[in-house]
Amino acid sequence: MKILFIRHSLAVDRDEFRGHDFERPLNEKGKKRAKKFFEKVKKIYPDIDYIITSTALRAKQTAEILKNFYPQAVYEETPLLLPGAGLEELKKVLKNEGVIAIVGHEPDLSNFIKEIMYAPNLKIKLQKPSLAELEEGVLKSLLQYKQLKALDEKNHS
Repeated sequence: MKILFIRHSLAVDRDEFRGHDFERPLNEKGKKRAKKFFEKVKKIYPDIDYIITSTALRAKQTAEILKNFYPQAVYEETPLLLPGAGLEELKKVLKNEGVIAIVGHEPDLSNFIKEIMYAPNLKIKLQKPSLAELEEGVLKSLLQYKQLKALDEKNHS
């Protein structure tokens, strides 16, 4: 089993949003950024079997953009991944095989990674958007939007 932990993209600022935090949507920049990010991710990860997302709107919107690149993936929304989720909630949504994309929030995703790796002192924070790949408890890759954008610009200069 390979787990891709994906932090949602840029959302409307909390100070500008009237309503419950779980209903804060992606802003336009966040939607564009997610699409560009997942275009690159698709080249690195040609197949994703499951997309499991928090039911918070910004995570769902990010997961829906991801789903456009992986239409064959099984898609699931769960309140178990809302902000504040712990490892026990994560274990309830994981599948036994395949490539699983978990779309969620910080600091939850970083905490999952630290707990799975048994590395409580690991300094990691996923940016918006980003992806961390874990396989058999080992951090295999960390892809941040800004890094992929910089690589793309370098390759086109």
